[in-house]
Amino acid sequence: MKSKALRLIALAAIAATALVGCAQNTGDAGSGQQPGAAGQPCDRTVANDVTLPTDKPSGPTDGFTVAMVRQSGVGDYFEQWGNGATKQIKAAGGQVDVYDARGDNARQVAQFNDAISARPDVIIVDHGLADSVNPKIDEAISNGIPVVVYDVNIANCEAMYISQDDTSIATEILDYLKQENPDGGKIAYVNVSGIAPLDSRDAVYQQFLKDNPQFTQVAHFGKYSESVASDTATEGAAALKASPDTTLAFAAYDELAKGTLIALRQNNMSDKVKVYGVDISTADIQLMTEPGSPWRATAATDPANVGAIVARAAIAAASGVDMPEKMTIPAALITQDMLREQGVTNMDELRAALPDLATPELLGAPWIPQVQPGV
Repeated sequence: MKSKALRLIALAAIAATALVGCAQNTGDAGSGQQPGAAGQPCDRTVANDVTLPTDKPSGPTDGFTVAMVRQSGVGDYFEQWGNGATKQIKAAGGQVDVYDARGDNARQVAQFNDAISARPDVIIVDHGLADSVNPKIDEAISNGIPVVVYDVNIANCEAMYISQDDTSIATEILDYLKQENPDGGKIAYVNVSGIAPLDSRDAVYQQFLKDNPQFTQVAHFGKYSESVASDTATEGAAALKASPDTTLAFAAYDELAKGTLIALRQNNMSDKVKVYGVDISTADIQLMTEPGSPWRATAATDPANVGAIVARAAIAAASGVDMPEKMTIPAALITQDMLREQGVTNMDELRAALPDLATPELLGAPWIPQVQPGV
């Protein structure tokens, strides 16, 4: 038991400096701005059935350049996302220049300035603070550079916004929680507020409690920081000690789930509480499948596939295709039972076992050679 706990804490430390795979909703970026400018989010229309032109557009589809302005962290989620995007761009004949701030918001602004000055054919924004990047997105668009954004609470309606379908993600995992526990249970809720995707998942969870009174929330914890898993574990250990009757835990993304696992171990509750989470990575798979793991299921997209989708959107935008304002990517349910039964130990094996993670129909076109996700 001690060695398992030490290994779990070590995994959490590796992932602790990773940024959450979600956008921070930090509110208005300034005052006196027009609707659709930085800090004034527009009412976006979701269009998931976009069909790209069959014929190759006249824009720069060969030798085009993509600037990828990132706010990544340690962990295989970000590595897979970046590799998926880069492989897709190169397969289509493009060059990608990566500007990665690695958690430094001031550095991301400076790098965004460098990206704009380089005059790429398109800019991809992958994570970051809304207050930091929204003015730069406006500047890029005003300079005639199309922008595709993933998981940042952006304002400018001329930038395309891509995210996971957070409502369906939360619905899918909570439906499975109910399926496994039809008589109800006492839930430890692990989430933080003020982060756009997590707020969307929270709305689904709150409605779930109203619709299913056999489930009762008895604890609430979760910490958003540069050390999400370890800080959440610290909060969770105290919250769970005060709520020893907890039988279930719902963690709104995987770093929070990792912190929950540590807190359960510290309270000797791993055999009493079932954990349900969101997101997936090789590290998550290992934690879900180890002997005695309470992590029963997660709802997730494939980060490498998501990166490739964002890249295809950028390729189309660089080619002059009129892109929709918003697109959401559906998730798949991944259970502990399935992982164990099929001997899945990493993301590549998961992709083979669960083809639904691949979505080649999203922004596919004959002139954009698709790549197989994977690191």
